[in-house]
Amino acid sequence: MCCKTLFLVFFFATALFAKSYNFSELRYSDATGRYKQLNGIIEFSKDGLELEYKKEGRKLLYDGENVEYFQNGKEVALATKTQNYLSYYFEILKLLHEGDESELRENFSVKEEELKTVLLPLGSMRYYIDSIELQKEQKELRYVKLFLKNKDTITIHIENETE
Repeated sequence: MCCKTLFLVFFFATALFAKSYNFSELRYSDATGRYKQLNGIIEFSKDGLELEYKKEGRKLLYDGENVEYFQNGKEVALATKTQNYLSYYFEILKLLHEGDESELRENFSVKEEELKTVLLPLGSMRYYIDSIELQKEQKELRYVKLFLKNKDTITIHIENETE
């Protein structure tokens, strides 16, 4: 349950590489049969990303290796398993945002469909994720839906760029 709670979507870097977006996230828990709607800001940088859920007082920072979690401004220690799980998730988000086609094909089997792209994970990611759907608009990532092995889903709509 802790992983699900912390498995919120989207940092440190120079302003030249940082892009920040408003986003909405809809999570479905198969175990409870419930949905949860969250809103936040995601900032992509050269090395990682930052996710902030202001209303919930939560922030997650990923520097390309480690994940830090803050609740109401105070750092909260994460279990190693949770750290690893979130690192996979953030690497996927970073990779999808950057759109590096060769790296995508190294990590996923890619199926182009009419209005979306479906990614099937290769390697150790396949133990956590069944598939990922994504849509881009003018080469900008706008929609990501993760289908997890435990039958949960996480849908992220990336909205307007913040100033």
